[in-house]
Amino acid sequence: MKKYVSLFIFTLLLYTLVPTVAAEKVTIDSDVLKKILEKQKTLEKKVKALENQPSTGESSKIIKYLQEDAIDIGERLDKIETKSILDRVTIGGEFRTRVEAFHYDDYADPLTGKKTDHDIDEIFSSRLRLNLKAKIAENIIFHGRLTYFKLWGDSDFATAARDSSYPSVPNSEGDLHVERAYIDWFIPKTPVSITFGRVPTSEGPPNELRENTTRKGTWPKLVVDGEIDAIFVNTSLDKWTGLTNSMFRVAYAHLYQNNARETGLDLDDGFSPVFVFETEVPGIKDSLFWISYVKIENLPPLTQKLIPASFPFAVDSTPDDAGYLDLFNLHLQFNNIKNSGLDLFLSGAYIEFSPRSEGTVFSTPAGFEVGIYGDNLSNNLGDDRDGHAVFAGLRYKLPVGGVYAPKIGFEYNYGSKYWTGFLSDGCGDMVNKLGTNGDAYELYYIQPVDEKHLFFRAGAVYMDFDYNNPMAIYGSRQKSDMSITNFYLLADVRF
Repeated sequence: MKKYVSLFIFTLLLYTLVPTVAAEKVTIDSDVLKKILEKQKTLEKKVKALENQPSTGESSKIIKYLQEDAIDIGERLDKIETKSILDRVTIGGEFRTRVEAFHYDDYADPLTGKKTDHDIDEIFSSRLRLNLKAKIAENIIFHGRLTYFKLWGDSDFATAARDSSYPSVPNSEGDLHVERAYIDWFIPKTPVSITFGRVPTSEGPPNELRENTTRKGTWPKLVVDGEIDAIFVNTSLDKWTGLTNSMFRVAYAHLYQNNARETGLDLDDGFSPVFVFETEVPGIKDSLFWISYVKIENLPPLTQKLIPASFPFAVDSTPDDAGYLDLFNLHLQFNNIKNSGLDLFLSGAYIEFSPRSEGTVFSTPAGFEVGIYGDNLSNNLGDDRDGHAVFAGLRYKLPVGGVYAPKIGFEYNYGSKYWTGFLSDGCGDMVNKLGTNGDAYELYYIQPVDEKHLFFRAGAVYMDFDYNNPMAIYGSRQKSDMSITNFYLLADVRF
């Protein structure tokens, strides 16, 4: 009987330690939970031992009672374990509604060369993002983002959407898309971490100024603003250098992968080694200094799917790859200088293309051949090309209204003849101003309505082209007098 009483008391103790999960929040120490689980197993063993002993009427009642309690406690522990797992997962969201208008001056038809002026009066769009974060273990964290981007009513835009541009190019289905999915693994007792998957190479600095948020991406926006699958090895240098937030990164990115060899398109895979150093500028809080080098091997050649359907000639043959490039980037940024509300940034990039002397051949009588920034008609196929770009701007928080103070910003960027922004076309805008071969300007106004959850932004973008090429980096650069003016208004809700 003493044994039964002690078990009965232990059962009451478990009821005390294991609360119901109907409450809004359950917090239980992992060590306490472990002890409870061990005691539950002990209880189950003792009940089983009692079952094997000769029973009396009273002992049978107690055994039955303890069995029911053990089952009930097990169910409650299952719920607590489930909730403790869910508590490791953070889910947030962003919803954006945007309306904008465009005016084109001297827009040249890519086939006829005829220039026209035209307007697009209004385009409404919606973008939904679901941000996911899961703390798998103390040193392993998962990050994910699902994105839905849709034009109101449907899309009639003919686009050759690449992997890097899906977040910003709407389609008629408005499908949910995996924009980010990566793991941060912090190796214990070392300054090293490894990031792998669809890494955060979009919305990098200084994008957070215009988006009225914190830094959301690793790479500066001028060079990369899209989706890339890669492995990053990050080494913190704070202890070795005495610098704050200093980091050296080495990465391997896989940019293009040939998964359709059976179609006869036997192209080489595109891959990229990356080297980065970043740090906070000594003595200047909330600043960033970044320098990086990227080499992209086996750039993809022009293929049939990248050519507009209206193009009158089909592709006869393509080379295995179109060449390679070297890309250097320097970024400097100062946020809230001396608590004045003023943010400044300056970003620069230099790019050098080394094209192959063999290009994509079209089925024309003369055998028209096109490569990176060259063709056989101009006798410049395979010539090396280099370009550069500058991106600068500021944002100022007006000293009125406290947390609801409006912010005004101005951005300017310039791209030379052979500058390309093909890695930054996932920028979330209908036009990629950072890909302009010429000058681009943007003026915007931000008005917070709720401190953390809602703001409006109104802006104007003007892009003045010196050169334009409808086939991106393929073929000879053509001079252009085209300009694009874009007016927009958006509302951003975060939750």
